[in-house]
Amino acid sequence: MRALLCTLLIIALAAGFAAGAVTVTKNADGSFTATANNYTARLGPDGNLHSLVSGGTEFLLDGYRGLVGAGYLTITEGTPWKVEAYEFDQVEQTAPDVVTATADKHKLTYKFLDDGLEFGFQHTAEPTIYHFIINPAIKDMQERSSGETVPHKTTWRDGTIALYNEKGSNVTLPPGALYYIAKNSAEKPDTDPMVLQMWMPRSWGDQVITQKMTIHAQPTVADALQASLNVTPGNFVFSGGDRARLGLKMQMRFPDLPLDCVVQFTAQEFLTKQEIAQLQQPFQLAALGQGEVEFDVTPQPGFYEGVITVKRAGAQQGQETLATRSFPFAYDIAHMTPAERPADFDKFWDDTLAEQEKIPPDWQLVLEKATPDYKLYRTTFNGLLGRQFHAWLSVPTKPGQYPASLTLPPSGINVAYLPASGPGVVGMSLAIAGQELTPPAGGGFPLNPYFRLGWDYWRTGIDSRETWYYRAVYAACSRAVDLLASRPETDVAKVGVGGGSQGGGLSFIVAGLNPKVGVAICGSPGLFGLEWKLRHLGPAYWPPIDLVDENNAAVQDDALLEQRIAVVRYGDAGNFAPRIKGAVLLNLGLQDHVTSPAGALAAWSQLSNASYRGLLADPWGGHNGPRGGQWLGSAWTQAFWSGKMDGVLEYTQADVLPVVVEKK
Repeated sequence: MRALLCTLLIIALAAGFAAGAVTVTKNADGSFTATANNYTARLGPDGNLHSLVSGGTEFLLDGYRGLVGAGYLTITEGTPWKVEAYEFDQVEQTAPDVVTATADKHKLTYKFLDDGLEFGFQHTAEPTIYHFIINPAIKDMQERSSGETVPHKTTWRDGTIALYNEKGSNVTLPPGALYYIAKNSAEKPDTDPMVLQMWMPRSWGDQVITQKMTIHAQPTVADALQASLNVTPGNFVFSGGDRARLGLKMQMRFPDLPLDCVVQFTAQEFLTKQEIAQLQQPFQLAALGQGEVEFDVTPQPGFYEGVITVKRAGAQQGQETLATRSFPFAYDIAHMTPAERPADFDKFWDDTLAEQEKIPPDWQLVLEKATPDYKLYRTTFNGLLGRQFHAWLSVPTKPGQYPASLTLPPSGINVAYLPASGPGVVGMSLAIAGQELTPPAGGGFPLNPYFRLGWDYWRTGIDSRETWYYRAVYAACSRAVDLLASRPETDVAKVGVGGGSQGGGLSFIVAGLNPKVGVAICGSPGLFGLEWKLRHLGPAYWPPIDLVDENNAAVQDDALLEQRIAVVRYGDAGNFAPRIKGAVLLNLGLQDHVTSPAGALAAWSQLSNASYRGLLADPWGGHNGPRGGQWLGSAWTQAFWSGKMDGVLEYTQADVLPVVVEKK
């Protein structure tokens, strides 16, 4: 008997492992096949996911122009787009339901569950992007957080994407950014796929970053329910005086699955989390039926978080949540109360710029390359606090006067962006952390002893407004505008600035410091609402200016907190709003959990002197910004350069979103 059991065990080991309802089998070519009640998946000997079949449908695209179904990919956009897939060194089964792929700086575990796959990411490399390649035959896509249908060839959509076949079999991918792979190609064939990318930060020590893909071969009631938010206006930014009407459009999309539910609505102020509404009503739908439910609120001017929850009614009431729609909304931003602005704010910055004027810039230019259209220079100049700044400069080869563009950088000590370059523009881009434009050969940028811990420029000198490093940065951005405007090739009436994240905030700030700036394009701007960040949001939000000790451990000290707040008020981008006289465009993702949009929304009411002010807000946009933001920013810049700024008043929609635009 013992011999028979041993024989059966050996056979099982040879054929593959079984874990509950999941069986994992190693194939002759070194690949692995996982079979569960809801799906069949295949991992290749390269460690990538090559196939995922549920309900008789293949949900991934593999082998097309070098793509793999899911894996670490380097995608180069353009015509034609190109792709390179990463391959792991070793792939082995490490548990009955787990396959592990390893390489020098990467480890990825696939845990096969009956209703999905759990991914465990570990990598000591720089931030990496993991991709899922969607079979282009799959046309039925929804964003789970909103319930909205996502069309094929969408250029960009943040969120949690669910894929359906015609019978309702569905795969819900981990949260990420969805886009059409050929969005920047001249040709856009139907055979090119949609891609979902997950940005994976570096993991530290034994840290595992876990993501799950859920798979149902048969739709549940929750799968059949499409509950999409029914909110007008489409940017979820309500005018004052009107009721904010928030609700759901609901539809049961598959046969034999009716709906009997209770719909609940709650709302709270974004910063303080103070509840402003709690309402509910019963609701029913027949299978394949559709209907609407609405709630009305009239809050104080501000930025809010709403939640609409659909729960099963009857005997199972409250036991099963069928849908949850969490969403931001703003009300009456024209009267929104901004953060505190010091009484001597303008004097402080006027004095700061006057102090910098006494320091010769000593602008040095070294030719990097010359083309028939433009010349590119490496440059350096001096600023406050004894700091030197590096910048790229591009000037047209042909003599004349041209529009000018200053690009300001996102957070971090990184390789500087190349400037706008070509035969018709003077371009400049600034490295604000004092680093050279490119790192030394064979390595990254060395630690800088000037900065706290060698790299923490955000907190360096933050004990006083005079010594805070950002004071030197803001002044340097203004000096960069002056230097750009001083070039004989520059048309001084056509100087614009732009950037994203930290660069978006800096663009807003320099527009308030330097009247030579005619237009500022501010994408997902940081540096707004710094007091609110310290009081309410904490270290989860950028910038990292929270109280910490010499070991970077959090410090709780009310007196020190008030001192820190008193300093950062002088660096809050929103407080520069009354100084802006040019045109300014704010491109905001209202679900930006890196740089909160609350401060930028509050600054809207303070842009009383801006010649034009525009707001593109995306209720589903994250830190990547709103849909249509890049197009709208380019359109504003071109209108400014062409001397036809009134044209921006006609740009009232970008992609599917309304644009708020006003002229002084």
